[in-house]
Amino acid sequence: MENSNRQAIGDRVVSVWKKFQSRRSSARDSGEVDLPASSPELDSDEPLADRSGYSSANAASQNPAVAAMSKIFDKDLFSEAVAPISKLNLPTVTLNPWSAFWAVLAAMVGGTGITSYLLLIAVPPTPTCQGILPVSTDSERLYCAQVGADTQEIPKLRAAVNLVKDWTDRHPLYRESQRLLKEWSEDLTRAGRKQLNAGQIDKAIATLKIIPPTSPIYDRTQETLAKWSVQSKDSASIEAKFEGAMKTGDWNQAFVILQSVQRMRGSYWSGFKYDKMSAKLAIERDAWDKLQEAKDALVEKDSDDYNTRAKRMELAVKAAKKGKEVELPLPQQPEPIVKAMKLANLIDPQSYAYLEGQTLRSKWSRHLVNLSVDLYKQQNFNDAIAIVQKVPQDVSIYAEAQDWVKLNQAHVWAGKRHLLATIDAIDRVKKIPKTSPIYTLARTKQSNWQSMLKQQTQLQWARTIANFQQPATLAMAIETAKQVPAQSEVGQTIQSEVVTWNRQIETIDNRIILAKARQIVNKGDSLGNLKAAVKLAGKITKDRPLGEEITTAVAEWTEKIQTIEDRPILNNAIATAQGGNFAGAIEIANQIAPGRSLYREAQAEVRYWSLELQEIADRRTLERAINIYRQGKISTAIDLAATIGRRSPIYGDARSYVANWRLLLTPRSVSN
Repeated sequence: MENSNRQAIGDRVVSVWKKFQSRRSSARDSGEVDLPASSPELDSDEPLADRSGYSSANAASQNPAVAAMSKIFDKDLFSEAVAPISKLNLPTVTLNPWSAFWAVLAAMVGGTGITSYLLLIAVPPTPTCQGILPVSTDSERLYCAQVGADTQEIPKLRAAVNLVKDWTDRHPLYRESQRLLKEWSEDLTRAGRKQLNAGQIDKAIATLKIIPPTSPIYDRTQETLAKWSVQSKDSASIEAKFEGAMKTGDWNQAFVILQSVQRMRGSYWSGFKYDKMSAKLAIERDAWDKLQEAKDALVEKDSDDYNTRAKRMELAVKAAKKGKEVELPLPQQPEPIVKAMKLANLIDPQSYAYLEGQTLRSKWSRHLVNLSVDLYKQQNFNDAIAIVQKVPQDVSIYAEAQDWVKLNQAHVWAGKRHLLATIDAIDRVKKIPKTSPIYTLARTKQSNWQSMLKQQTQLQWARTIANFQQPATLAMAIETAKQVPAQSEVGQTIQSEVVTWNRQIETIDNRIILAKARQIVNKGDSLGNLKAAVKLAGKITKDRPLGEEITTAVAEWTEKIQTIEDRPILNNAIATAQGGNFAGAIEIANQIAPGRSLYREAQAEVRYWSLELQEIADRRTLERAINIYRQGKISTAIDLAATIGRRSPIYGDARSYVANWRLLLTPRSVSN
């Protein structure tokens, strides 16, 4: 029975151990506890040596493996393993006092031994390398140095080397440190070669210099370092000559140097250095070609007139004779300059030609600004804006160019000469900063436009009150306008409006006068009323407002006055003529002066009466001629009758008598 119980206890312990192993595997797989896949602390019964010399009472609690095991082997599992033991029928032992004393003493000694053994096999905790303290041991420092060096980073390799380089053979960790120092020195050598192959020869040399004389491979490192130092000096000399050739554009010299580099031994020269210098030469030649293309764009055929191109050629010839490069005058049109700047901006920034290209772009940008300033002085503001806006943003003069844009735009708005436009002009010119070269000019213009704004405000107020079209408001508008200086731009504009307002006032006044005169005439066409109306309106001349209308009315009234005054005279003359006194009638009718309303009518009567008198006189003349003929004086009669004019009513009769009388004279002449 006892054997069967012991067998059952053994089976139970094996079962508990299998459960423990299963729990450990599950915990490790799930990450619940941090256990290595194979831990000597758990998988081996061999005692572990204390490699670091740790000895403390809580070493077991600090061991992560032991701590992990305690999480798995909990109280329940422990109870399951121990419970079967209580079922054993163990014999009862009765101890006397001395036996009990020795049993306790044996237990104490055994417990001390077991505790000591557990402390010896406990693995010390891994040092925390994030914060090494001054009191940290060399083993901790070495461990952390090795962890850092494993990253292959040069600063951490340097720190690791500096830690052990001064350790002597008396140091407990000397052998381990020498092994690691050799390993780290080789790592530094490999890092240096990578830097060398990348063209960083100075960095490569600096990396090799980290290796101390105490390194096992120090001598070999010094040989490598000497070779690299020679290469560094040669590289500096060759690069200086090569860069000098490219700066001056001496492509032949640069190509010769490049060929010599290609023939040198070593991957640094024939590989990296040659490729780098070849690429540099290609970039530089392309850059200088683009720079020359940009310069050529300034002297295109149609960029300027014939005289300008001829002048450039003359300067070029003179400069060539002196062995100098001529600085040709820039074109006066913006298009070739803009094209040249775009071409210059295509130059590779890594080339030497780039600096000259940017210098020329700044110079050409200044020329564009100067062209714009010339147009500004000519008050051609829109064209000035169009040119200065072509200045690119990446040149130093761009800010000044934008200030010129603001100033020209302000002039354009101010030129509109109305209130809101002037406000906009002032707002634009205010944006020009104090640091601008045209700040003083801008402030002067701002002051002028502010004065103009004040004057325009006065003009606007004058226009507003003048719109009421009343003599008082028009007079007030004129007084307001007089406050604006006549020599100012607004003053010159306002003078024409003042003239208009004065004519409006005069028109209103003249309309009132005309209305009053017509009221007088409307009372009756008496001579007194007509004369009063003419006297009132007659002062207004034809060139004054409503002058034509008033002059027409006055002429009508004057004609009526003259008719009233001259009609009795003409009637008297007619009556006299009807009495047969034509001469008296003519004398009376001639009293009507020329230009008066009845003058033409009177003169018509006078002409009629004059014909009547002439007819009477001509009849008397003809009668006298007939009487003389009867007296036998035919020639005398003919002469007298011939005095009757063609316009006389009896001219035909007189000509008949004369013709007959001449016939009478002819036979007598023949007979004689």
